[in-house]
Formats: sequence, structure tokens, C-alpha cells
Amino acid sequence: MTPSYPEFKGKRALITGGTQGIGKAIAKRLGRQGVMVYLNFARNEQAARETLDQFRDAGYASELFQADLGSPEAIEAMLEHIHQSGPLDLLVCNAAYQEKKGFFETDRALIQRTFEVNIFANFQIIRKVAGEMIAAGRPGRMVMCSSGHGTMVFKGTFAYDVSKAALNHFMRSAALELIEHGIRLNAADIGWTHTPGERRWFSEEDQNRLSRSIPIGRAAQADEIAAVIEFLLSDQASYVVGSLYTADGGFVLRPNPST
Repeated sequence: MTPSYPEFKGKRALITGGTQGIGKAIAKRLGRQGVMVYLNFARNEQAARETLDQFRDAGYASELFQADLGSPEAIEAMLEHIHQSGPLDLLVCNAAYQEKKGFFETDRALIQRTFEVNIFANFQIIRKVAGEMIAAGRPGRMVMCSSGHGTMVFKGTFAYDVSKAALNHFMRSAALELIEHGIRLNAADIGWTHTPGERRWFSEEDQNRLSRSIPIGRAAQADEIAAVIEFLLSDQASYVVGSLYTADGGFVLRPNPST
């Protein structure tokens, strides 16, 4: 049973990467609670339209915004449109960019593209959204989606790992200042999760092998991760500030798949 968070009813939320995988699961939970959800996506318009149709059929207030988060101009246009109706109450920075390349395969262009989406876009979005909240005197709640790549080393994902490590410290530094204005910022340290994005990197055999390496014995479902993020946005997490909240099935306890 989905927990009830009555404080969400009538609120407005932006979820980046909100039409597939974990982002979609977050948006679905919030929509079910009576939140107006703004769904950002970059390229897959068919999947985005299907999600919007599903949400509207279910009675969830929702709207789509196509914006490549590597483009500051596209981000600004999206935020300007959303803020025409007033400040947001909730923000989930879920979208991320990843290419699987090791240190010597990585070039400056890949580092730049990865940081444009995973760091610079989040900076632009959080700064603008927080500024609108502060101007309106409205306390807000924000969650950034991180992963074990920000705290552990994985071979073959150099740029992504560095960006997630930067994101974790970005979150803590920003949280310290934002809480002075009543805005709670946290991050979810997300473990292996069954999503379309993950499935494109690994075969079913690889996924099964990796799932067995997790102490809990399986990968997460997107809705399990969404439940954690929903909690962090809720009043139940009112004393959680600047936290890297781990949901990884115990992977960090035994990160070596061979053990």
C-alpha cells in the first residue's frame, strides 16, 4: 500500500528525466498524492507521450517539457514556462548522462557533456527553483539522484563516477545554504535498479549475475527507489537535511561481486 502524504495535495513538482524508469515511478507516486507533476524528457518523445497519456488516464495532473539538460537555453525556457504559474514546491533532479568509457578512453568532450547534464544542469535548475521559492517565502523540498558511483570506484565509467562524486559534495554544500531559507535538499544514493536505461547496457545474463552480487539478492524495482525519494520529499523526513540517503540493497556492505 502506498503511504499517504496529505501534505503533497495541491503541490507542484518538477522531475527531470520524469517519463521513464525511476523518474516515471517518482512522478507516478507524486501524481497519486495529488501533486501537479511537470515531466522533463530529452529525446524519447514516444515514451514521454505514452507516460503522459497513462498519467492523465489515471487522473494525475501532469505536463510534459522537452529539454536537453545539456542546453542552458532549453533549461531556462522550461523553467520560465513552469514558473509562470508560480514557484514549485518539490524538485527531483533525476536525469543523468552516462557513457561507459575508462580513464584512457575518456576525452575532454565526454567529461564536458557528462558534467553539463549531471552537474551544471542541476546547478542551473536548483538555483533558479530555489530563488523562486525564496522570493515567494515558500519552503521547498528537493532531492538529487546519485549512486554508488559517487562513493566507490568502478572500472570503465570514469566520467560518470567523477560527476556523481561531485554531485554528492554539491548537494551537501548547497544544502547548508538552502536550509537557511527553509529549503531541504538531500540526495538518494541509488543502487542497481531495473530500468530501461540500465537494460541497454547489460544482457539479461549480466543483470542476473549482478543482481546476485547484491546482499539482498536482487536489483531494485523503480518503485522501491521512488518510495525512498517520496519519503525524503515528505514531512516525515522533516529533520533530514544534506543527507546522502542510501538505497542499494546492501551493496555498499559488500561491493565486490566475487564475494
